[in-house]
Amino acid sequence: MVLKRRRAAARTLRILVCALAAYFGLVRLAPRVLPYAGQDALDGLRFSTVLLDAEGGELQVLPLDQGLRRVYRPAAEQPATLRRLVLRAEDKRFYAHPGVDPIALGRALIQNLGGGGTVSGASTLSMQVARLITPRPRTLGAKLAEAWEAIQLESRLGKAGVLDLYLNLLPFGRNVEGFPAAARAYFGKDISLLTDAQLMALCVIPRSPSAYDPYNQRDAAMEAIRRLALLSGNGEELASRLAREAVDGALEPERRDLWPFRAPHYVAYLQRSGALDLEPRESRSPIVTGIEPDLQGYLEGLLADTVAEAREKRVSNAAALFVRPADMRVAAWVGSIDFSDPAAGQVDGVTMLRQPGSTLKPFLYALALEQGFTASTVLPDVPTDFGGAEVYVPANFNNQFNGPVRLRQALASSLNIPAVYTLERLGVSRFSEFLTELGFDSLRDQLGGLGLGLALGNAEVSLYELVRAYGSFVHGGQRVVINNGPACQPAEDPDGAPAMDPRIASLVRDILTRHPDRALAFGLANRLRFEGAMKTGTSNQFNNIWAVGFTTDLLGGVWMGNFSGATVVGTADSGYPATMLSKTLERFSAHALFPPLAGLEKKQVCALSGMASGEFCPHVIDEWFLPGTELADCDWHQAGPNGTRISYPQEYAAWLARYRYAGAGTAVAADLRITRPVDGAVFYLNPAEPAEGQGFLLQATGSGTGSVQLDGSTYWSGSFPVSVWLPLRIGSHHVDVFQDGGGSAGVRVEVR
Repeated sequence: MVLKRRRAAARTLRILVCALAAYFGLVRLAPRVLPYAGQDALDGLRFSTVLLDAEGGELQVLPLDQGLRRVYRPAAEQPATLRRLVLRAEDKRFYAHPGVDPIALGRALIQNLGGGGTVSGASTLSMQVARLITPRPRTLGAKLAEAWEAIQLESRLGKAGVLDLYLNLLPFGRNVEGFPAAARAYFGKDISLLTDAQLMALCVIPRSPSAYDPYNQRDAAMEAIRRLALLSGNGEELASRLAREAVDGALEPERRDLWPFRAPHYVAYLQRSGALDLEPRESRSPIVTGIEPDLQGYLEGLLADTVAEAREKRVSNAAALFVRPADMRVAAWVGSIDFSDPAAGQVDGVTMLRQPGSTLKPFLYALALEQGFTASTVLPDVPTDFGGAEVYVPANFNNQFNGPVRLRQALASSLNIPAVYTLERLGVSRFSEFLTELGFDSLRDQLGGLGLGLALGNAEVSLYELVRAYGSFVHGGQRVVINNGPACQPAEDPDGAPAMDPRIASLVRDILTRHPDRALAFGLANRLRFEGAMKTGTSNQFNNIWAVGFTTDLLGGVWMGNFSGATVVGTADSGYPATMLSKTLERFSAHALFPPLAGLEKKQVCALSGMASGEFCPHVIDEWFLPGTELADCDWHQAGPNGTRISYPQEYAAWLARYRYAGAGTAVAADLRITRPVDGAVFYLNPAEPAEGQGFLLQATGSGTGSVQLDGSTYWSGSFPVSVWLPLRIGSHHVDVFQDGGGSAGVRVEVR
């Protein structure tokens, strides 16, 4: 008897083991091992990209195809009440079955066979998810496929993963899917803020969005919600009140203000640049940008108000870009004053190419300092003809000429003639290459057509490029990248060598922050005084006016003008952008001090000649130099019969006469010297013009009379000073200047 019981127990145990093995083999192992037909669709599931500002507020919720919005929210972060309602309404035994509910399936089969109808009902929540991932016609074969795929999904994702997909994929009509998006579409709220009644409404809508829309089908929706409320254990009176409360809070389908639309030009740029080309799994997480809501809103209002004030001057639009220098994260991006303007609102003034005017000058002088100029190098601000076949005669902003000016003054006061003079010595091609190294990529297609006007910004660049390049002055001369994408990038370009010596970058920054040096052009009481660096610019036809500047913790730029290119009336300066830039920096910067200049030596120089100060120099200033810089002693100031006598270089003779300075205790020096071109200069023939009409300008100072020779042939003879055009011929050439009575000077040039 005992033996029989033992055998029966062993047989029962074997049956149980076999049953368990069959269960795990068929329900757990096989579904996981065998291919899942919807795997590609599951892996490719995309959700709406949610962009947040720096404080967590929504900028935009980007739609998928045909405007569909599907916002991912993990099931654990959705209301617990919602999860209970869903399971009670759709799948009471969700946690008890492997994906298919045998009890519900058997009951439905009996009901359908008895009624002679098609297979319906018995769909578990897991089977519904399988159908959402791989839609099929509602047939018996489709039901069987859904049942198998439901088991496969549960074996791969578990109950939590299946519930997560259900809550985020369920269609609701109104071009939304998933409960989080539906909460916004039907009630204008985040899912976490809905009442129990509104959650009940969302649970019944997917059964038939057109039949149970709580706004358009109020009565039908109320009845469905009431039944669900009763099923959830509520009394008749409470169920009716909950149903009425839910439909009373529903929004009309035509509402267009439910989805945020902030920083539109910035978001559009991210889309164009590929920064939002995310992997499907990445689309589930919100992207936190650097947009600062207070700064963004302030600039949008400031630009709109300023353009309204300036409309009588025919200014119709403006743009601004600001970044935080520490990581170069975009903090504010305003592409136009009204994105919804059908005429030009969607044009992005941040990326649009326009002539930048004098905003390129800091880079020109940075290159000059790299090439041996110093901050005290004297540059001539005198009427000068530049050019070859066509004469180029620049003028200053105020139509005045200041004679000899130090490089620091020339940059701080944004003088035009010294800038062109400097570019001519450096070479347009060299400066163009320097700008492209700094990130002005738009110049690459313009290189063949750039001339000396590049010193005054006659090329076309974008505000984006300008702000990025000015970041090099904050980052010690390193080329930087603007941080746009969702991934945190380094501020400094890891693949680029420093664009300039960090000591020179800090020296240029010092010049841009020293307001007294602006006095030559703007006066001591100019309105652009603020704690930080600033550079303004105006294009030739006054149709683009700019201001770019920075403090230790905020860098930005402002453009104003017209997208059409129409000329601005009566506004020949950059006062409007400069004022906006100044206000913004004042309000949103902490105004910490820049670090002291490092790696430079301070020396005393003559304020007029820029040379080492001597006993006769009446005005002496401090200036910074690279270590080892040798300065000649000032020979402009000399002892005279009636006190100090000023001996100007001969190239200032015409300027002295123009302003009647000659004879007032001054004299003109006459040492033999070639002032242009510099030794080793390289010139390029313009293939678009006849070779015989092209030349280069030679200028020299001296005493009495003399002659000029090119490769041994005399091209000029007469009285000094000399200014003569010499022909451009391909090859290497030697230019000599001879002074009658003795003395000569020479330079070598190359023509390509």
